[in-house]
Amino acid sequence: MPLFERLGYAGLLPFIAATLAIPFGVHGAESFFIVYSAFILSFMSGSCWGVQQAHPDRANNIDLSIAIGVFLWGWLMYFMPFTYALWGLLVGFISLLLLEQRPLYVKTYSRSYRRLRWVLTMVVSTCHIVLLIW
Repeated sequence: MPLFERLGYAGLLPFIAATLAIPFGVHGAESFFIVYSAFILSFMSGSCWGVQQAHPDRANNIDLSIAIGVFLWGWLMYFMPFTYALWGLLVGFISLLLLEQRPLYVKTYSRSYRRLRWVLTMVVSTCHIVLLIW
């Protein structure tokens, strides 16, 4: 397994741990979940921005605006009540996944990386949904 996959899957551990800790009332678990989620969403938004900067001939202003907008949206969610933040961050992750279906990303990302991003987003989204249901 390539390093990028190992790191990607390892990045799920804090999401899963916090998702399990919150129903048990572990002090600080909700705050940790939101901060970690915002960090990861920001990182992924920055990755999208980086792809566009690496391919200025194929990038467009709408995609760049979406990537930056998702970054800002994610940090706005930090200041929201927990339930609103969960919804907002979930929307952010799904937005990036949809953005990455556009031709620039499909041509830039390898098939294995696109599959990894899909799996990671589904697990992260599931954690958000589990907490929304809880």
